[in-house]
Amino acid sequence: MNQTCDRCGPAVRVLAAKTTAAAGVGLLFGLAAAVLATGITLAFVAPKVYHLALAAATIARFAAGAVLGAGLLAAAGVGVGSLIRSQLAAILTVFALGIVAEQVVGGLFTSIKPYLPYTAATTTAGSGAGGASPLPFAAAAAMVAAAAALLAAAAARTTVRRDIT
Repeated sequence: MNQTCDRCGPAVRVLAAKTTAAAGVGLLFGLAAAVLATGITLAFVAPKVYHLALAAATIARFAAGAVLGAGLLAAAGVGVGSLIRSQLAAILTVFALGIVAEQVVGGLFTSIKPYLPYTAATTTAGSGAGGASPLPFAAAAAMVAAAAALLAAAAARTTVRRDIT
């Protein structure tokens, strides 16, 4: 093994630990958001005795998808944060890519919209792909996991090796 890999070994392990921890925290935040959103929605629906169009199993599946999507996007955030060292630049990049670029690209090319990371993450939570056929749940989750893994691998390959801390 060459010295470059020996030196970056601990840094790569730290990046893996950060990614795992962020995914865990993302799962917790996703769970809190899903429980809160479902509870508030049911609190508004119950007193008026509206008929729910979704079965309890479907609501639970969408909530689980939201939890999974939050965890996977948190892991992807570690990759972005490791690639872009400025915190402000990393946050602006995430918003620019997720809100602006993905909407523009997805709007212009509806055939690729389901394969974009944020659209795939929202698909796990039951949202449609807006004009395109959404990916199946497992494929959408795999798409977001692959994006997170790609970002982490790029960070491990480039930024982590240059880090002197």
